[in-house]
Amino acid sequence: MAAPTVPLGRHAATSGRARRNTVAQLFDEIRVLELARNVAGPFAGKLFADYGADVLKVEPPDGDPSRAHGPFKDDIPNPETSALFLHLNTNKRSVTLNLEQEEGREIFRRLAAEADIIVEDYRPGQMEEWGLGYEELARDHPALVMASITPFGQTGPWRDYQGSEITLQAMGGPLHTNGSPHREPIKSGGYVAHYHAGIATAYAALMARFRVELGGEGDHIDQAVYEAQAGFRDRRTVYLTGASYTGFAATRQPAGARVANGVRPAQDGYVNIYAGGTKHFIPFLDVIGRPDLKEHPDAPKPLHEYSPEFAAEVESAWTGWLMERPKLESVALTQAIGLLGGAVFGTDDLLSDPHYRGRGVWETIEHPVAGTAEYPGRQLLLSETPRQQARHAPLLGAHNAEVYYDRLGIPREELARLRAQNVI
Repeated sequence: MAAPTVPLGRHAATSGRARRNTVAQLFDEIRVLELARNVAGPFAGKLFADYGADVLKVEPPDGDPSRAHGPFKDDIPNPETSALFLHLNTNKRSVTLNLEQEEGREIFRRLAAEADIIVEDYRPGQMEEWGLGYEELARDHPALVMASITPFGQTGPWRDYQGSEITLQAMGGPLHTNGSPHREPIKSGGYVAHYHAGIATAYAALMARFRVELGGEGDHIDQAVYEAQAGFRDRRTVYLTGASYTGFAATRQPAGARVANGVRPAQDGYVNIYAGGTKHFIPFLDVIGRPDLKEHPDAPKPLHEYSPEFAAEVESAWTGWLMERPKLESVALTQAIGLLGGAVFGTDDLLSDPHYRGRGVWETIEHPVAGTAEYPGRQLLLSETPRQQARHAPLLGAHNAEVYYDRLGIPREELARLRAQNVI
């Protein structure tokens, strides 16, 4: 049964195909107030902004801390050229506001009264201490959806613990299975845990907003980065489920522990291909030039039943075949017989990948300070929603006048005073 077509946004009045001709993006009419820093919250805001929501980023007067994270253009630190900030904040507007001062908090209340969704990432209890908690903000605005992102959630014995990317991957995510069993576990690159929490937050906020559009009330979303990792089907949950049934916990395996499975070196890099023990293993032996091994009694057996001699023969032939071929050719030949696998891409590979290029993944964006560069583009291609040119990440406080004077009606002389007193 098809879900009802409901336009998201407080001012939406029509729906369905008639609406497609007038609405350019998925989240037009939705107002998001982003009071979040660094990665998880800004990524949630970016997912809304990149698909048409009006996302207003509220930064402290000295800016989101991610503005100080490199790399920077020409390796010169500049709050307007942080690659991390530029990526996470496309299509947003920026105002500066000091919530440590009561005047700043009063301005925030006015902004919150006009918002459909608020995303914030302050420590548990901070918003309540400022008089900006969900209960207070929603008292006269029952449709408000507010999402709070913290390392360990708003409640529980660890709610006040600090959490970094590596500690959250270690406690909730994949770190315990990464790397060699003979060394310490290895963190996955970048901000995997925080990006995932951002995705989970955006999804939850969208579902809550959908309920509002159907006539329900808003909600307060309590998103712990720790729980987003522990509950991710591609990470800890799979192993937790297995352990609950078998009593055995997953462990790190040495390289090559599974015959013809996993990462192996090729002529120009690495591939990650799964062949041993699969239904395509017999044709795989033809591909790697060892059709004679198809007659071996172990060939049709499950992977764990291979004899040491047979396993050694397969591995020797497989690694030798790979070292004679570039990684993309190796992947193409094995994919042709239905094997799961792909090349291990470095940054240069990804930038030049013809598949990404062909689908228009990269977007060229011009920034007044950082200059012109290619950015990873929006990953969804929609048949009825044309993709508009992305806007660059905002300069710090670039929209103060537009928001405070034009929208809230604060006189210009009052804005000058607020600026002088570090309120904005």
